[in-house]
Parts: sequence; structure tokens; C-alpha cells
Amino acid sequence: MKKKFCIDEFKVSFDVTEDVNGISYDVSSRREGGSIYIDLVIRSLSLVEFPVCQLAVSMPLNDMHSLWTPCIHGHPKSIRNKGIPEIWTNFSSHISHVSPVGCFYNLNGENKVAFAFSDIKNIVKVQAGAYEEETAAKIIMSLFTVKTEPMTEYTATLRLDTRTVSYHESIAGMTEWHENYLDDGAMPAPASAFEPVYSTWYSFHQNLDFKEIEDQCEMAANLGCKTIILDDGWQTDDSNRGYKFCGDWQVSEKRFPNMREHVGRVQSMGMKYMLWLSVPFVGQGCKVWDEFKSNLLFYSDQNQTGTLDPRYPKVRDFLVDTYCRVVSEFGLDGLKLDFIDEFDMTYATGNALLPDPERDTESLPEAVDRLMMMVRQELTKIKADILIEFRQRYIGSMIRKYGNIFRVHDCPHDSITNRAGVMDLRLFSGDTAIHSDMFIWSNSDTVESASLQFINTLFSVPQISPNLKEQSPEHLAMVKHWLAFWSANKSVLMNGTLSSKYPEMHYPVIAAKKGKEKIITIHADMVADIFEGNEEKVTIVNGSMTERLILRSPTPKTVQVQIYDCLGSQVESESDYYIEKLNEIHVPKSGYVVMDAISE
Repeated sequence: MKKKFCIDEFKVSFDVTEDVNGISYDVSSRREGGSIYIDLVIRSLSLVEFPVCQLAVSMPLNDMHSLWTPCIHGHPKSIRNKGIPEIWTNFSSHISHVSPVGCFYNLNGENKVAFAFSDIKNIVKVQAGAYEEETAAKIIMSLFTVKTEPMTEYTATLRLDTRTVSYHESIAGMTEWHENYLDDGAMPAPASAFEPVYSTWYSFHQNLDFKEIEDQCEMAANLGCKTIILDDGWQTDDSNRGYKFCGDWQVSEKRFPNMREHVGRVQSMGMKYMLWLSVPFVGQGCKVWDEFKSNLLFYSDQNQTGTLDPRYPKVRDFLVDTYCRVVSEFGLDGLKLDFIDEFDMTYATGNALLPDPERDTESLPEAVDRLMMMVRQELTKIKADILIEFRQRYIGSMIRKYGNIFRVHDCPHDSITNRAGVMDLRLFSGDTAIHSDMFIWSNSDTVESASLQFINTLFSVPQISPNLKEQSPEHLAMVKHWLAFWSANKSVLMNGTLSSKYPEMHYPVIAAKKGKEKIITIHADMVADIFEGNEEKVTIVNGSMTERLILRSPTPKTVQVQIYDCLGSQVESESDYYIEKLNEIHVPKSGYVVMDAISE
């Protein structure tokens, strides 16, 4: 079955790979508020597995210079984040892996076509890029490419936003539209989700000891951290960084003789306590292996670890009971739930591909939804403001139902990747708390260079992960200053209207505005626009590793100027500084300038 039609310059096609008797297909279009909606309805007279279908839209590649997507995709030989790839490249979207969205935009940051597909639960193969045969941009949504549960009806909508707005406004519009498909709404983020975090992972990995952790927490609390995440290693005496012993989730008494008392001591320092757990993994070295070895999606010989199949009710019950147990038993404030992107039918092998009457659904996305909603519901009964963290890649529109903290994927030492990940998440995650990847720096680095870890992630909740005992007094002063700076400006940084230029260059200029206050970070030797609206106070942070900032003001203005270095020491001030058009101002590397407009 094939159907083709045009909507102005958009060519729409719908193809089915296999004709199945008794199935009907309806594809229609409508316009609402500057967007085109292509509605798909598939119906069957009886329960069947629907055949592979493709919904495609092509359009002239006019004034399109980049493509924003929620993940990196493209040919590995020519990949460029935010580039326009060849159309045959793709990424997979499903309940626990990104979202089926993207935005073609031009070099002025203007939206040309932003696309969003409504099915944020099931596996959708997303292709978006250049279709060279027609010198066109093309978007393809491929459905039912893996085995699904039999059904009688499937409905979905492809939204094409053609408004002349900034790319970040169009992305925000996609976020709001997807919120309509969250039956239980996004999980609220309490105030504690927006407090700086100390993570044990990068400095200690699995080499954990309760006394060492308490020492680190005491130092972290004094520096400004309000939460600790105790990562992998608390549940095993093994330090080989594998997952063979995941699954029992019993505390290592060698490392933590009394976990409840340990947690209490840390909480008495004024810190929330979160604990890491790997959701899907059950290793051959754990006691419950024999109980669950027949309930796996797949098995990794390399890791000696299986991935549990949540389509079995007993798997879901075990996982939910485990999380409730550790939260109640240890008095925890939250959980870091890892690796839920392993719940993926494209990885399934053996019996996981065959029907099993012990499952209560054959749909893996449905099972993951049931599991994670049970986790949210049961944990919030224990603690209403429970914190639940997920990280890229396993974030997306649906995951906002189950967690209130999204963290950038692992990128130790790479502050630029951290910055890009922060912005990708901030633009597309609504009011979910966005955290940086926990960052570290070389103990022998300069404070100016190490400060980039903070500057590149200012628009997220900072997570730090150094061994604080090994830091020099100057590095500790740097940490204390930047955490204090972030906390003092949190309202603007986290709640202001966020904008950024040149996402294809990893967001080199970022701004947030709230009321009459604006904060800008500059990450290259580029021009930044200031006092464009009603701002009375503008703070510009120099993340360019040069000793100057080039600032442009559309109207003449007299301001009070205060310049600080990366430790927060004021190095210069001027009470009547006149700015007009382009202005070059000396600001130390990783320092910042605060400009307060003087009323005339």
C-alpha cells in the first residue's frame, strides 16, 4: 500500500512493506497554529502484528544549514554533531532512548522545519537529513521494525513546525507538545533536585569506604554541595568495575558496616543521600541468578551479566521491592537508576523473542512503562520528594514521567561535551532538573583552566567528582567560589529564559534572562550582545581562555562595571563606564564582568 500527497512544498508519502488482509490505513493532514500535522491511523479487524510502515516527508533544502537532534547521529566517517547527515543514517527512539524529534535551522538560529512524532513509547527508526536524489531535506519515521505485541489499532501524528521562530523556541514547542502524551504527567522536581551534587564515581569508582566517603562529604558540604550520589561499589567487595555481582543489592558490610548510620551521619552534615543501582543487570555472581536466569532479554558473556526482561511480573515486582527496600532500610533521599536503555528489543535473543505465557505483556515498551511507573508510585509513597536520576542516552519525553533529574552522559574532563549535553537537555526537558556530568580536573592544572569545568556547565546543576583531599588550597577556593556563584545566581541560570547561538558549534554563546537580569557565558573569542532589552544587570562570564570580551550594545549606555577573576576576587571596577556598539573589555581568563545600568 502506498499513498502520496503534497502540502505546499512538503511531499508526504506513506508506504507499507507487506499487504496484510483486514488492515486499513488512513493518512491525513491538518494545519493548526503555524504547524502541519500528519495523522496516521492503522486499524485491523483482529489482533495482528502490523507490518513495517514508513511515513516520510521531503522538502526543498532551502536556507537549512544544520539539524538539531537530541542525540548524535550520522555516518561515523563524517559525523558532526548538529550536522545534516545523509538520509540513510538513523537513530532509534523508544521509551528509554531519546525522542523522535529534530529541527532543521539556519545559521541565524531560525527554525525552518522542526519535526516531532507522537509515538514516544515504541521503537521508531528516525531518519532525517539530506536526500541527494532530490536535493531535498527528508524525514522518515519507520514503524514496527522489530517484533511488537499484536494490536487492532495504532494512531500517531507527525508534527511539522514551520513557524519563523528561533530554533530553541521550536524545540520548546516540541517539548510542550509531547507533554500532552504523558498520561501521568512529568515527575515533579523538588527544590533539592536543584542543589549542587558530590558524586563518588570518577575519583573512587568501586573503591569505596564509609569513612573516606564521610570525609569527602564533610569537605563537599563546606564547599557548597547539598547532595551526595554514592555510585557503584557499595553492593560488592569486588573492584573490577564489572556487573557480575549486580542483582542482590545487599550492602557490602566490609565497605559499609552500618549503612543506615553512615547515611544518617552524612545527612546530619546537611546533605541529601542518593544511591546508585543498575536497573536491568543481574550477574552470575549474585544469589538471585538462578531465580531470574530464565527471565532475561539477553546475556553478555563478556560481563557475565544478564539483562532482566520486565515483561515478567516477577521481574518488575523484584525490582520495585528492591528499590523500596533500600530507600526504607537506609533512609535514602533518592536513587540514581542506571542503564534502563538496555531494555531494548533490538538486543533481545533466544527465548526473549518467543511468546511466553508467564509474561503479562509481549510489549517491552509497555512493560518498561509499567515498571517505571510502579517505581515512581511506590517510592513517592515512602518519600514524597524522592529524587530519581537518569542520564543520556536513556532520557526522552517518556522518561520525564519516571525521574526528576536528567544528567549529561559520561564525559570526564571534557567540559565542551558537557556544555553541549547540558544545552541539549535544557532545551528539550521542560522543568525537569538538568545536571552536568560529574566533572573532575587535573590536580596540577591552573585554576583558570580547571574553572572551565564550572563555566561550561553553569546552566545546569553542577555535579563534581574530585578527591577533595587531593586538591590544593587554590583549587578548593575555586570550587567554593564557583559553587557560591552558581547558588547566588541559580534563579536566573536555572529558571531564566534560555537561549544560545550556534548549536552546531557546541553552543559557544549562551544566555539566560529573568526579569531585568541576564547572565551570558562566552566560550570562544566571539561577540556577545548585551542590553538588548530591558536588562538592568548583565553578567558576562569569560569561558574563552582569552583575556578580553567583545561586547555589543545596540544603544549607548552608562554602566557600573565590576570585574572578577576565577576565584571571585574583584580586580577592577569603574562607576561610569560608557558602552556603545562594539566594546572590548579586559576580563581575566575564566573571570567575569558584572554590568549594572545607571539610570539617566
